[in-house]
Amino acid sequence: MTQNERLERLEAESAIRALKARYLNACDEKDAQAMRACFSEDALIDFPPLGEFDLDGLVEIFTTLAVNTKITDVHQAHNAEITITGNNAQALWNFSYATYNPEDRRFRLLSAFYHDRYKKTDKGWLISYSRSEPRAFVDGTLDETGLTAEFTAN
Repeated sequence: MTQNERLERLEAESAIRALKARYLNACDEKDAQAMRACFSEDALIDFPPLGEFDLDGLVEIFTTLAVNTKITDVHQAHNAEITITGNNAQALWNFSYATYNPEDRRFRLLSAFYHDRYKKTDKGWLISYSRSEPRAFVDGTLDETGLTAEFTAN
């Protein structure tokens, strides 16, 4: 591999990491348009147990479940394993998610893997496919009587 090829690969990996951060931050900020801008128009999203969506479907469910609620979410992705192949890439991310609904005082902690595919476009790198593989859940309630929680692993 030439020095130029190594540099291009590192720049691609850096751009993909920045893209994933923009996506996750847009989710936390409840910014549906910024989230949408992270995906190619032909993207396929598979987020069990919510279902499989095209980009419009993802924006619709995101708006319903997050944007139009008082829920606070925290999305984080770690330990990326990114493989670049020309103008395409794939990545495995370790994903951590926390959500809290102040109306019913329920929370969820989720651990999952993201299996993503990317393509380089005239707009830069975009997510063309994303599948979430849930691994473990902690669901609970935090109220005046204390904390109750239940752990489930897949």
